[in-house]
Amino acid sequence: MKPIHKSCLTVALAAVIPSLSYADATLYGSFRLGMFKTDDRSAVLDDYASRIGIRGTVDLGLDNTKGIFNWEQGLSLNTGALGGGRYAHVGAKGDWGTLMGGKFDHPTYAYVGNVNEFAMSALPTGLDVGYVANGSDPRTGFRADRRVSNSIGYISPNLNGLEAMIVGVFAGETSGNVFAGPASTQKDNEIDGYNLGVKYTLSDLTLATAYGAVKSGKDAQGMYGVDSNLWGVAARYRLNNFRFAAKYEQSKDKVRNLTDKGYALNAGYELNGYGASVGFATTKQDQADRERSASVELHRRLGNAVLAIGYVNYNAAAVSNTNSYKQYNDERALFPIVGGNDTAYLTYRLQF
Repeated sequence: MKPIHKSCLTVALAAVIPSLSYADATLYGSFRLGMFKTDDRSAVLDDYASRIGIRGTVDLGLDNTKGIFNWEQGLSLNTGALGGGRYAHVGAKGDWGTLMGGKFDHPTYAYVGNVNEFAMSALPTGLDVGYVANGSDPRTGFRADRRVSNSIGYISPNLNGLEAMIVGVFAGETSGNVFAGPASTQKDNEIDGYNLGVKYTLSDLTLATAYGAVKSGKDAQGMYGVDSNLWGVAARYRLNNFRFAAKYEQSKDKVRNLTDKGYALNAGYELNGYGASVGFATTKQDQADRERSASVELHRRLGNAVLAIGYVNYNAAAVSNTNSYKQYNDERALFPIVGGNDTAYLTYRLQF
């Protein structure tokens, strides 16, 4: 990933962001295309989460402090069209840490939840415990700890391997925002959600824990539309050419008085650009059947590209989520591209 000089960036992106000519900016992206064959469906050649973005720093005229910015947009390799905003934030960083505001991941995902994306295809083939949907249908969207708008966060400097992050969400009474809650004449909470986490890295071992909560405004009857929390722990370890990762998560829906618990285990190996990974995940919610997923993948690294072939298997409870899952309107997030059924895939991912 190489910095782009001011003149090149101005020519390429002047129509979108003219002010970049005054910033130290880097253009980056990931183009992803895959062939997917899901049970009971025809094969499909589809884009999966391609994106393009700009990030960089700006001189603020201060010692040990720079302005920072990041903007990332989804795109489709099938249509050539942009597919919606992914990340966007602005802030400052220095020896004292990082302060930013906008749309970004919270610690329960950044420190714990993302261990599911362990395969080199970068497909989220595992299962996560249920949590509030981030303003969209959980089957096609994300939990409310990922890409969360109206967020302000602080990340501490790294102190001998120890790092902490704290985030608050201030959504006001925005219509359709899960943090804002149902429309009513009552004033919303000043802070609609918070999330905090700590991670510690010692050589090749990383340990992390995080906790988050969402409480929306009350409806006309004085009932909360959303009142939920999520916590988890995770561990990652690298031993020569091997990689290992594990996580445990638990969420609580206080409105329905339901708890969801789950864990995931992942392992991978790579030598001379050839590698393999395996994963297992399971979740169990109150009054529902246990859901399981198992995946295996082989990959070939080609410089800044990865070619991967794999298979993911879900048990009957995970596939029939409307019958087994009772939290958050009987919906849960599974494999977002093909709806959560057993799938074989061949993918090509190009990074720049």
